[in-house]
Amino acid sequence: MSLGLRRLAAATAGALAVALTIGSTAPAVAQTGSIDPSTLIDPSTLGPEDLEAIIDAVGSVPVGSTAGLLGSVGSSDVPLDGAGSSAPVGTPTPVDPTITETEFRGIERYRADQDGNAQAYQYWTIASKAMQRLITVEVVPSRGTGDAPVLYMLDGVGAPISSTGWAHQAEIADRMKDENVHVVNPAGAYASYYTDWEEIDPVLGNNKWETFLTEELPAIVDERLNTNGKAAVGGISMGGQAAMHLAAAHPDVYDAVMSFSGFYSTMDALGYQTIRLSVETRGGDVENMWGPHRSARWAENDTISRPQGLRGKAVYFSAGGSEIGADDIGEYKLATATPKFQDLLIGLVLEKGVRENSEAFEKALKRAGIEHKVDYSQTGLHNWPNFLKNFDSGWDYIKPALYGGVTEPGTGTPGADDSTGSGGSSGSTGSTGSSGSTGSAGSTGSAGSTGSTGS
Repeated sequence: MSLGLRRLAAATAGALAVALTIGSTAPAVAQTGSIDPSTLIDPSTLGPEDLEAIIDAVGSVPVGSTAGLLGSVGSSDVPLDGAGSSAPVGTPTPVDPTITETEFRGIERYRADQDGNAQAYQYWTIASKAMQRLITVEVVPSRGTGDAPVLYMLDGVGAPISSTGWAHQAEIADRMKDENVHVVNPAGAYASYYTDWEEIDPVLGNNKWETFLTEELPAIVDERLNTNGKAAVGGISMGGQAAMHLAAAHPDVYDAVMSFSGFYSTMDALGYQTIRLSVETRGGDVENMWGPHRSARWAENDTISRPQGLRGKAVYFSAGGSEIGADDIGEYKLATATPKFQDLLIGLVLEKGVRENSEAFEKALKRAGIEHKVDYSQTGLHNWPNFLKNFDSGWDYIKPALYGGVTEPGTGTPGADDSTGSGGSSGSTGSTGSSGSTGSAGSTGSAGSTGSTGS
């Protein structure tokens, strides 16, 4: 990492930590309009004046705006530009007391893939007894013949009700068209963390997603599709965090899990703040989810201290780095006249936290003797291009577990682009950070697990 970007990352993290902790804001000393966007094509060319302008601009952002950006980056929608909270993309479906049974209500519509297959995506309506709501589920049936496993993929915090990011960002039907697997993506779990909430939230609705995903939905999927009895769960960002928890908490439901840029602690400060901001900037009350922080429900969802349920499963996760890559330049429009500096900085800070927590999670898995594979990338901030860069690596690693095969530690394919893969079993050497990356003291899990001290 260049000295300039290391300084930028450290200063940005410090500015955000101060703003989020004490709720104060710093006056604007400089504006990013003075920066030449062409220098960001090669971030190492940023001069001292450019760095000061970016850092000072971050310091001048009101805390409400910063919170909104922090909560929105990694969603399936375009990150927010501006202050305050955002409304769901489509309000949560209302509670209907007449729903007393979970049942398939029909296919409400279809969506084509890039090949012109008009029914590649099916949008099922399912009545959930647990939530007493109608839930939309985006389904991509396997194009293969015979029975197939099921891959449940969870969205980021934006989770729109109309079409998931796995369709309009990942184009999952095209990505998996040659694989014999059914892909099932629940929609509309906006800022819910795919968990069972303690209370109905006035804004975010009645959320019992863990019950829906583990008890209600699988039976309907098995009834309507030719399945082989095997299933995996995966996700990005919020969905990746939830996927890892679901796999650990329900080992009888899932045979494999893959998470891209997830965060696996709910008990440390960064994990708590990220969850709180994601929920509250969208109008929800985070205590309606798991009660007060550090309550039993928060601890139950802290996968870094409860990994035992992952034993015997195919476990994959990935994290980006703290350097700006080619995909980030396009994502944040850095080579244009209107670069998204604040989005870039929030993406950098979020992925830095993801990286530290992933290293801590890797240590926890090693201590527990749980086999896994992790890919760390030198570049890539908290955004969809980074989430997807290791998708093939993750899928290649977990799919033997879905077809009756055995996943051998240390034999997964290397990550895409510049990532470094590892078998990650307790007896292996584990994965190493990418060239030039510097670890930190990391986050501290509730069971005392600590982040990596660097590589």
